[in-house]
Amino acid sequence: MGTYYKHTKKESVNVPYSFRCEQCMKESGPLKAAITVQAEINSNYKQLEARKQEKLDQMAHKKLVEAVQEAHRNATEKRIYSKAFKDQCPHCHKPQSWAVSGLKNDMFSTPIVCIILGIILGAGCYFFSGVENNLTIAIGAAGICFVLAVGSLLFNIIKIASKTKQTSSSIQKNLPVIEWGAVEHILKEKS
Repeated sequence: MGTYYKHTKKESVNVPYSFRCEQCMKESGPLKAAITVQAEINSNYKQLEARKQEKLDQMAHKKLVEAVQEAHRNATEKRIYSKAFKDQCPHCHKPQSWAVSGLKNDMFSTPIVCIILGIILGAGCYFFSGVENNLTIAIGAAGICFVLAVGSLLFNIIKIASKTKQTSSSIQKNLPVIEWGAVEHILKEKS
């Protein structure tokens, strides 16, 4: 069995933004949302050759462009704000109602991963285990993943309900002011 090395490349960009707190009505002042992505390549060698390093750099940059463009599209068209835009007021430390949309947008991502993992584990245990009661093992493995999915979904629902409750008493509903001009060069790139 061969050895392989995982080579990763992170790329990040800061998007300036600010908001007026819905609770204390103070301006947050300038804040920065860090949109960060990571690309990876597996190789048999500790050092990547120049061509593969260039490919890794291109993959990371492409992922960054896609992430920034998606965050921009969601914020401007759907008013869904990425979790990178922190909503805690620097003065009163209370959350803002506009951040609930980002939580709702990511609500099903972990449960879906758990369900897919459960299906793969269940099928793998059923078809590839050499034991006599492989159906029981397959159902058990899949069942554990499904329970994790339900637990994750309930946790997300509780988190959304809590933040909604915390922000429901706000005097005025405000939106963050995001300075997309700082990343305009990325927004103009083709992904």
